[in-house]
Amino acid sequence: MKVNELMESVERLHPNQFTEQDKVRWLNEVEATIYREIVLTHEHEDGAEMPVYSCASDTDVLLAQDPYSRLYPLWMEAQIAWHNHESLKYDAAAQAFNDAYGAFRNWYNRTHMPLGAVDHLHLVDRTWGWR
Repeated sequence: MKVNELMESVERLHPNQFTEQDKVRWLNEVEATIYREIVLTHEHEDGAEMPVYSCASDTDVLLAQDPYSRLYPLWMEAQIAWHNHESLKYDAAAQAFNDAYGAFRNWYNRTHMPLGAVDHLHLVDRTWGWR
């Protein structure tokens, strides 16, 4: 999913009064969370950088791709509800987002080697005695 596709989807599914700048800021928040909590804790290609978006671009690709990209509209829906003081809508959207985020995190953990992980154990024979 690209940034502009996300923004178009959010406007279509959840019409709102918030500016593109607001939504891009929310997007940067969730991308920073994904990058820090998931990507940086695993081995990744050299030069992998945290994405920072400034507008709804049709070239910028989001970190979580299909089928996990559904976390982004859910995040936006939760932010819209939160800032509109709609607690029931927020609770439902936040729970759905947490489920989608967890599914992405679990997939990433299964498919990427964690930093500091060992590929095999070295067992050392030690004799412990009483003093």
